[in-house]
Amino acid sequence: MSAVDRMRRWERWVSKRSLASFAVSRLTAELYRDKSVWAASILVRTAAGSLQPAAGQAFQALVEGCEDPRAVGGVIYESLLHCGGRDESDTTWTRVTGPLLLGDSPPRLIRFLDHPPADNPRGSEPADVIKQLMMCVSFNSPRRPDLERFLSSTDQPLIVEALRAGWSDNTFLPNHIVTDVGVANPHLQPAGTDRSAVLLAVVKDRLDLLDFTDPYTVDSLLRGAQMKRPDLADKFLRVLKALPPGTAQERLCKIVTRRLVPDDAATVAALEAGYLPEGLQDRVLFLFLTQQWSQYDAIDPTGDLLYTAYLQTHRSADLRDHTLTWAIIETARQNGRPDPAARYLEENPLPEHTRSDGTRPSVGGYSSDYGFGGDHGSGGWTGGSFHT
Repeated sequence: MSAVDRMRRWERWVSKRSLASFAVSRLTAELYRDKSVWAASILVRTAAGSLQPAAGQAFQALVEGCEDPRAVGGVIYESLLHCGGRDESDTTWTRVTGPLLLGDSPPRLIRFLDHPPADNPRGSEPADVIKQLMMCVSFNSPRRPDLERFLSSTDQPLIVEALRAGWSDNTFLPNHIVTDVGVANPHLQPAGTDRSAVLLAVVKDRLDLLDFTDPYTVDSLLRGAQMKRPDLADKFLRVLKALPPGTAQERLCKIVTRRLVPDDAATVAALEAGYLPEGLQDRVLFLFLTQQWSQYDAIDPTGDLLYTAYLQTHRSADLRDHTLTWAIIETARQNGRPDPAARYLEENPLPEHTRSDGTRPSVGGYSSDYGFGGDHGSGGWTGGSFHT
């Protein structure tokens, strides 16, 4: 009989009260065969069930499996695997995985990771176990107080490194569980000074590790300011308000001006700290787009500097500059300021063309206020391009 056939038979038998205990005893024997991880899987499901005495016998078999180098990897891996998804009742964790892996002293999970057997079954090596452990604290995992207490204090190197990796992603913030245990665990510290360590360095008050000559340090700080925990978000905001002159301040001002991200923290930090770009044109744009009118009027009373900046973005082949073009136009119109787009059209009038029916077509979506046709009315600009 093949392993698949045996597996299907024992799955049927453990679901029947009259055969369950017998099936558990046979599954226990299967634990020590080659490639028998499936037996551990069935035992985990049985131990998590309510069918007694089979559930108790299955749990004891798993305990004994953790003491045997032939079975321990498969038992631990499968017990974690069954807790990685969404389970409203979380019975597998509360009845099996938590007591099995964390209930002994030292915890069975630590004993396995510290001294793994020489030849674990494929797929149940320490690295695989760590991956499944982290799935138990993924974004959709239930809160498990015993697991969080364990992760908040452990110094096991593989686990600490896995937690650190949850803070080093350059795209996503650590989820709420990894955040809480990371803050609490004194053994979790930032490693190195590269941008992947920025989040953890701020949380752990290791600001000496931040490289403010790397502009993307500011990007990471802005990500940290979006954390759901107000105390942590405030830490990042305080750092953003105390950036040293040079690369870091210039990067923050550029983010605000270019609106690279819809980020209120960037604007709040830059305005409250009084940052200004070093270049005159960049400074004009920054003051104009952040609506700091007294300072803006002092350096560009005629609007010529803003118009020069507008022309550069308007004529740029870089599509990112076109977003800045629209930001200038939008800010001018919303604040009753001279519109550089209107000035441009006055200085560069469009050629007039007449259709056969005597009407003039819209050219490139220009507003009828400044050119032909268009769709600009009392409700404001509604589309189109300033490029013919």
